[in-house]
Amino acid sequence: MTELSHLISSPKSLLVFEAAARHGSFSRAAKDFNISQPSISRNIAQLEQDIGQPLFVRGAGGASLTEAGQFLFAAASEGLTRIAEAVAALRAQSDIQSPEIVLSLSNAFVTNWLVSRLAVLSDSFPEAVLRFDLVAGTRQKVAGEVDIATLIADPAPGAIVLAPEVIVPVCSPDYLSAHGRVAGPDAMSGENAVTGHRFLHLSDHPKSIWAPVLGKSAAGTGGIWHEFSDYAAIVQAAMDGSGIALGWLSVVAGSLRSGRLVPAWDGGWIETGRVVQLLSTRPGPMRPMAQDIARWICARMDEDIEAVADLGAGPRVRRRPQHNMWDGPGIR
Repeated sequence: MTELSHLISSPKSLLVFEAAARHGSFSRAAKDFNISQPSISRNIAQLEQDIGQPLFVRGAGGASLTEAGQFLFAAASEGLTRIAEAVAALRAQSDIQSPEIVLSLSNAFVTNWLVSRLAVLSDSFPEAVLRFDLVAGTRQKVAGEVDIATLIADPAPGAIVLAPEVIVPVCSPDYLSAHGRVAGPDAMSGENAVTGHRFLHLSDHPKSIWAPVLGKSAAGTGGIWHEFSDYAAIVQAAMDGSGIALGWLSVVAGSLRSGRLVPAWDGGWIETGRVVQLLSTRPGPMRPMAQDIARWICARMDEDIEAVADLGAGPRVRRRPQHNMWDGPGIR
């Protein structure tokens, strides 16, 4: 069999031809390769010279394939499709075997919940190379391809649920001793009801998010308000005795369990109906090692939720749904 390198001057001219034929446009092929349209024309002219036949009929309306061009395009398209499939399969195999696990997680979740368990996690998965991509505030979607990410969303079939979205006002034991609990919305009567309290607020949220705790009339008024763009700083400030924060259970469960944080009111825990999901944005099912790490994280979170559900702060938290959640497709 005659080698291709002996028949054409450069394999690039064949790639350029396939793109131009597929798009039916030299200019669109130029965009694919990030080169100029004259460069596309020169590559195709060289290929036509190597073959000895015209591949396109040029005209005012564009370029159309000749019979020879159609014959070559069918062969090139089939060959390049098989090559692309082989490359994709090899990349997928490489991804599965790679020890690097990319975790795109809330800065607050990592700082206040995961870091204290990082040594145990590392010992449990000694072959894993963990790379953390931390997010400071709230987010609506996950960017890029990552192995494990957290996202708050409505429950969905097949979702890997880390925890229900449960919110409880929290503060340090010292702050509670000095200032007492907030009374709750039923007892609120305007600014006087929150006088003497300091509130730690995430700037991503409207002040109305405090309404279930302070009542609509008092939310955002009275008291002293400090705003932060990073929720991790809010939780740390609450633990240091600087004020009352809205605590998302998936972040503060460990601190509630250890006693570093305590509920700052008697009104129970606020269940929004949404859930904190663990998801993968890579194509296909979650990688096996990522699945094992996600299972480990969910199991540790379950232990914390089980422990703090009996603190008397409110109704027992619903456990995350148990179903076949590990074999579904990646979520994009």
